[in-house]
Amino acid sequence: MTREAERPAYLLLGNVTTDLTPDGSTFGGTAYYSGRAAAALGYRVVVATRLPRGDARRLADEVPGITWRAGPAREAATFSNIYGPEGRIQLVHARAPRLWASEVADLEPGAEIVHLGPILRETGPAVVEAVAGRDFVTLTGQGLLRRVDEHGHVRVDLPRSAARAFGAADVSVLSTEDLAGDLDTARALLARSRAGVLTDGAGAIEAHEGGRWLRFPVVERPMRNPTGTGDVFAVVLFSTYRESNDLQAALGVAAEAAARWISEPKPEPFHLLPKPGGAGEL
Repeated sequence: MTREAERPAYLLLGNVTTDLTPDGSTFGGTAYYSGRAAAALGYRVVVATRLPRGDARRLADEVPGITWRAGPAREAATFSNIYGPEGRIQLVHARAPRLWASEVADLEPGAEIVHLGPILRETGPAVVEAVAGRDFVTLTGQGLLRRVDEHGHVRVDLPRSAARAFGAADVSVLSTEDLAGDLDTARALLARSRAGVLTDGAGAIEAHEGGRWLRFPVVERPMRNPTGTGDVFAVVLFSTYRESNDLQAALGVAAEAAARWISEPKPEPFHLLPKPGGAGEL
């Protein structure tokens, strides 16, 4: 067995996006940032996504350390993010197809972590059922709770299938932004998972494990590099909790990783994440 094959596998399900920025287009989305964060933590990462053939080749060239299982798509999911004093405005310029249950049902059956990371409802109920019951299923739920209005703006929406997805997750994460500040609904969804975490920017984190809720303080840092922060937080949380089975300790490590990321002026500072084998040592 090769050293590569001996590394624990991290299976991530969600569409990589094309993000339009003033400096040109970049790859983005939970699948991109969480996939790269998991690789930085030492996992052998496999991402099931939908991308046009040319984009898939470019992604594989730019990030060769990850297995990008890119199904066919005419267009990539294409977003633009506008940050202002009242938060983030997201615009959708193109949508990619959903993932198929048949694509993921037998993918990496021995994965240590299975991460549902949709950007815009591409992991539908059939995909959730295909991975439900795996050893350690995790969910970043923002992409399940979105719709796109007639002007291309991302709006909050709560499909009936969302409750089942949270119920299938061992650990789930939401931010207050994901439900436009509706804390009661956020807590109700997170309570369906064995452990659930609700972030609030620089505000305190709320988390539960087995029905017991706690509050975890966050040290505020300058916000220089916001894109991807939540995805980095989630992966470090999932990995540390999987290893330690200690939610409070995992929150501390994940919060510190997110604080380092968001305050770093250089883009995509994956070098700041815990080294492989040392996820609890930030």
